[in-house]
Amino acid sequence: MLENENLNHDTQETQQPAPQGVHGDHGYHSARVKLQPGSGITVGENGEIIMKFKACPGDEVIAAVGNDNRNPIRVPMTDEEGNGIFTAVLENHGLVGPQMINFSVNGLDVLNTSASQLWYLANALHNYVELPDPETDALIEARRDIAHGSVTHDFYYSETYDKWMNCTVYTPPDYEQGGEYPVLYFFHECAENETAWTPASLLNFELDNLIADGKIVPFLMVELDCTVPLNYHNNEDWFAGYDKIEQFLLKDIISFMETKYRVRKDKWDRAISGIGLGAVQAAYIGMRNTDVFGSIGMFTAFWISSFYHAEGKDDPFYTAAEKIAAHPEEVKVFYHSEGDLDPHFRSVEAENEMFALLGIDKLPGYVFKVYHASHNWSSYRRSMRDFAPLLFRD
Repeated sequence: MLENENLNHDTQETQQPAPQGVHGDHGYHSARVKLQPGSGITVGENGEIIMKFKACPGDEVIAAVGNDNRNPIRVPMTDEEGNGIFTAVLENHGLVGPQMINFSVNGLDVLNTSASQLWYLANALHNYVELPDPETDALIEARRDIAHGSVTHDFYYSETYDKWMNCTVYTPPDYEQGGEYPVLYFFHECAENETAWTPASLLNFELDNLIADGKIVPFLMVELDCTVPLNYHNNEDWFAGYDKIEQFLLKDIISFMETKYRVRKDKWDRAISGIGLGAVQAAYIGMRNTDVFGSIGMFTAFWISSFYHAEGKDDPFYTAAEKIAAHPEEVKVFYHSEGDLDPHFRSVEAENEMFALLGIDKLPGYVFKVYHASHNWSSYRRSMRDFAPLLFRD
């Protein structure tokens, strides 16, 4: 009897109307209408972006679509039913690959909690959508007919920075069967973090597919955080602190990988690459340490810019480039790529002039590719497609 009385008491309490002001004077109860999880952002059969967002009736909800932070496609969302479910459909947008979608409610940026995909980009967490890209869709398809590798979020102690740090490690499908593998050390873009290449880029699936099709030698890939120790936003000279990053990689990361993972320890079985600022770091470290790394990759990188660091021969990158130009036998692959829509493309053209002056473009393993893409994962995926098959060949 006592149990039933408690049940009735609880039921009566839940049926009482909410006090004014708790849910707003309009009497709107957010629990009445909910969005199905994962339905916040979907893609239609013709590539249209279908967006839903839960807010309060009367709010102003706007979606900003695209990776161009300065000029996104702004899409006002409407609450046609008056129940707080705002909707919008964006057609004929011309976008491909992974694209950010930022939502704002009454001018305040918020995440869409009913959208399942999140991406750390542009120094913040964002919703995003994967749009059809005819050139790269097959690269990142999670195929059912092949074996897949593993992705591990791992931790190591950095003596250089005197703290615990983390990284993301890809191991190829046959790794558990034994044997030792080459390894690619990879720096992310400056506005991302060490988790970016799995949720948004799907590089693990790209590597799985390339391995299954016999296009690349299976290797491990470790993504490192290139921004936490640098504090580049508050430093006019972006090369400040590079010596410490160099030691962090050479002493901490390589030791960690060669202790915990079964990787080969010869320079020809180590490669280093990166994206954007991470590519500059990777090339700088790789060119200065040709006894450690046999191959270097630069995806959408630029470095000749007084806005970021000293120009010309005073630039430490130039000094490193002189070293590799004088000893071409020390590097098997020097890969460089850029998108023709990249806002930094002119800087890259100036960079190539410097490479030509030094003779780096005459290196036997030098490759430069231009993609019809901007400074985003549409370009990065193409770069990995063309860079990975060059690595670790006899």
